[in-house]
Amino acid sequence: HFKEKAREAAMKPPYSVFDFYYSTGCSQAIARSPWFEYVTLLIVFLNAAWMAVDMDLNTATVITEAHPAFLIVENAFCTYFFLELLIRFAAFEKKCNCLRDGWFVLDLILVLLYVLDTWLVLVLVYGGGIRFEPGGGSMMSIMRMLRMAKLCRLTRLARLLRAVPELVIIVKGIGFASRSVTIFFLFWTLITYAFAIAIRELTENTEVGNLYFRTVPEAMNTLLLQGLFPESVQLLDSISGGATWYLWPLTVFFLALVSLTVMYMLVGVLVEVVQVVASVEKESLAVTFMSSEMRHQLMKLGWSPEQPISKSEFQRLVVERPIARIIHAVGVDVYVLCEMLDLIFEEVEREGMLGMPFNMLMDNILSLRGSNPAKVKDCLRQFKMFKIILHERHENLMKS
Repeated sequence: HFKEKAREAAMKPPYSVFDFYYSTGCSQAIARSPWFEYVTLLIVFLNAAWMAVDMDLNTATVITEAHPAFLIVENAFCTYFFLELLIRFAAFEKKCNCLRDGWFVLDLILVLLYVLDTWLVLVLVYGGGIRFEPGGGSMMSIMRMLRMAKLCRLTRLARLLRAVPELVIIVKGIGFASRSVTIFFLFWTLITYAFAIAIRELTENTEVGNLYFRTVPEAMNTLLLQGLFPESVQLLDSISGGATWYLWPLTVFFLALVSLTVMYMLVGVLVEVVQVVASVEKESLAVTFMSSEMRHQLMKLGWSPEQPISKSEFQRLVVERPIARIIHAVGVDVYVLCEMLDLIFEEVEREGMLGMPFNMLMDNILSLRGSNPAKVKDCLRQFKMFKIILHERHENLMKS
């Protein structure tokens, strides 16, 4: 029952926001255009890069106090994102359906924050005459919160998941591996805790103990950082105390995600790629070796590889020692090959061909290698073989 439900769910058409759009009209044509998506992705990238410039060079709390260059660029980004959202909204045939699209809701929230931080401030300052003085109480606190809310714009980079399917695979892989990774981290924590208690007891009232293992938490911190992130010990020690204590768990989480989870995933991907490349190269070498050697031996025996080879001709060739040696070298059992000749040449005989072309013959021989994994095609060929055998036995019985 569960499998049937899963199969029915998999057979349903995939969700697409385009299904909610008008079928005709200017707005829907723009919203459906891939170039519209590409330009938006480019603007998202530029906006993410601009955030770094704004964070480093713009020291103003509100946009009206910033350099004119920041004012112009922020308004340009805000205008584009507002128009982009407006075009997508106009494309919906039923406007209430826009709230059913998660990407639209996310972009709506981000655009509202952008408008509050950019245009609303301009209206309040130049239209309402409001001044945001440093240390000016609740209004300045609100503006600082809006400035911090700019970090939410980075979530727009999640649009890359739609443009690059490989990113979806990586994210899903991290999601599936999260439980295993969490268990391993819990196991590391238990080991670290046990050794921290033991080392704390052994180094009590010693110089090393006073330096690294004064308390159990400090002992755990020393063992954990030296064991997992030895190159980042100085950074983590500098932020583990004082007013920036909250940066320690955030930095440890970042290092665990990037240095351990993602890097080991990269190692796994590279190993799989190397295995695939190696198998492809081995296959290519086997095909090249067999085709070149078979051509050479056929020409030595007076056969032309350019001419089709009939079943009777191949039966005479396969008993030649050089030909049998080549076939055996690529992993094909010559005895099995002889047993399968009727099946191999069945299609050729049914279509009335004079013989089998050289390339087709090589493919059929290589498909009989014992190292090949079983496929549906092999099962079908097996059924054909049973059909041929049963037909022959039926004819023999009818004749007798």
